[in-house]
Amino acid sequence: MKKSIVAASTLALALMGGVMSTPARADSGDIYFEMIFAMADKNKDTMVTRAEFLDAMGRAYDMKMASYKKAGDSGKMMKGDAMTKDGLKLLIADVYKGS
Repeated sequence: MKKSIVAASTLALALMGGVMSTPARADSGDIYFEMIFAMADKNKDTMVTRAEFLDAMGRAYDMKMASYKKAGDSGKMMKGDAMTKDGLKLLIADVYKGS
């Protein structure tokens, strides 16, 4: 269970970069990671603490939920303030696509 929470959180963090476009280059994955890392490293000490990581996960979750509301996908993707299984599945798929 702990691994799945960490995996889902890591994927959610990757979504934070989804609102920015990245260059279509061979090393765009590295650039994408660097943007995500910079967003998570609030105090710019080149390390991410547990608190910074959890804050970044919360922001990624909020951004995805806001996109569901804006797109009108709320019935299938969310219920109230919770993400459905289908919503989480789409969130993970977005990360794999690099969006």
